[in-house]
Parts: sequence; C-alpha cells; structure tokens
Amino acid sequence: MVGPAAFAPDIIRRAEHTAIAHEYECWRSVRADVVRRSGVGRQETNLTAENHAILLNMLGAAKAGEDYVDGRRVAFTQRPAGSLSFIPADHNWSGWDDGDPAASYLFITVGKKFILDQFENVPGADLDRLLPKIGFEDALIQHAARSIRSEIGQRDALSHMIVENHARTIFGRLFRGSGQRRHYIKGGLSPAILKRVIGRIEASLDGSLSLAELAHEAGLSEHYLSKAFRLSTGFSPHAFIIRRRVERASEMLRCSGRPITEIAYACGFASPSHLAAAFHRVIGITPRQYRADWKT
Repeated sequence: MVGPAAFAPDIIRRAEHTAIAHEYECWRSVRADVVRRSGVGRQETNLTAENHAILLNMLGAAKAGEDYVDGRRVAFTQRPAGSLSFIPADHNWSGWDDGDPAASYLFITVGKKFILDQFENVPGADLDRLLPKIGFEDALIQHAARSIRSEIGQRDALSHMIVENHARTIFGRLFRGSGQRRHYIKGGLSPAILKRVIGRIEASLDGSLSLAELAHEAGLSEHYLSKAFRLSTGFSPHAFIIRRRVERASEMLRCSGRPITEIAYACGFASPSHLAAAFHRVIGITPRQYRADWKT
C-alpha cells in the first residue's frame, strides 16, 4: 500500500550519532517512522511538510536550541519524552537542539487528502486554523500515536483501518484545540475570565475544587459559569478538571517511577480506582497499561 512520501532522518532531522536504527510502515494514507539514535550530538531539523506531520518524542529530552516556524523564530520549549510537535501540510519547521545522547522519536505523516475527506463537512474543523505547534502535550494524541506505532509490522487486512481511526482521533484533538470551540459567542466567557478560571483549575489539580469556588473566581453565579464554560471550552467545569487531572497523571506515569496510588492522590483523585476509572474513560486504557506501554 502507498502512503505519504518516504521520511529521511538524515535530511529532515540530521544529527551526529554513533548508531541509528530506523523502522517504518506505510498504509493507505498514513506513514509511521521510528528512529532511534545513540551517541547523539546536536540535532538539526529542516522539515517542509508536504503532508501533515506529527512527531512524538519517545526517549531523551531536547534541552536547548532554536526553533523557526515558516522562517520566523519562535520561543524554544524544552521537549521531554512524551512531547509532541505538529507541522501542518505546507508549513516549515527548522532549527537545532541539544539534548540527551540516547534518543528516539516517532514521526507520523498523514495525507492531506485523507484529512480533507474526513473533516471537510465537520463543523469546527477548519484546516486553515491548524497551525504549527512545537513541544506540547496531549495524552490522547500520545496514545493514538503510540497505537499507530504498534501497527508497524502488522500484515493483516485491518491494519490500515486501525491506523486511520487513530489518525482521525489525532486530528479531532488538533481541531478541538485549534480555537474552533473558543469563539466567545453570546453566553460564553470572555478571554480574560476564561484564562483566570483555567488558571485556578491548573493550580488546584492536586486537591478539591468546587464549582462554587470557580464561580467566585469568575464573579459569576454557579449556573451561569457552568453554562458559559461549556460554551467556551466544549466541556463542563467538572469534565475539564477530570481531563486535566488525567493528563497530569499520564505525565507522571511516563516521567516518574512513583507508585500509581501516590500518583492518584497527587492528581486529586480520591483513590487509585477513581484514577483508573477516569483514566480509562479519557485515554481508553488503565494507568498500569499506559505505563507499561510507554516503557516498551
């Protein structure tokens, strides 16, 4: 099957190294490449995306460097294991970074026509609003990307369907985060109030936070805050808080060896089973499965 064009790691992500391993698979509309390097020195990026490109850093951190998007310098963000970068078709990412000597990443390319066909008539899915984004985290995209990686080497007839479903999940999340649902229509929160409320949520992920406290922060009634928050974000305050706690737990599962019980309490869950239920609802697998999958 023919997927997007071949990925050349020594051209697109050139680096000094002592050893390199490269495996890949092409499906009808998607290609996935896994690159592992040891003895890595400075890495240079020069990517002009003909198709949409998603990069997941699986091992090693980019700790210092410079990034340019479409020729314009942007602030460098350190990229630990788990960080994502997205370059839409017809955009460019260039720059350099220094980091850990052992590194690996997953590079996924998705055909422009496939995404256009899948989302052309979906309200809120405007391709023009998909902009390059370097060094961000999203637990659902991470899981979908790693699920695509797990299909490398599969030879059955269902593989391309599974991969394309994961690609749809990735782009659903990208569209949702692109600002489509943050038009401050009548009844929604103003940008300043929304920022203040979300800031309070972020500062309280490890403890309890009531709707009354959020309403007080916003200077609104509980009923109006709940309705306006949903209009502005697509989530109720409670659902948004749970999702952010799950995302924080996923980061701790990847980046620390802390027991799951300890992580549950640190992320504001009443018990490990409470974390497991919320994690499965948001990510689709249990925290234990997530940690085991990430370590493989």
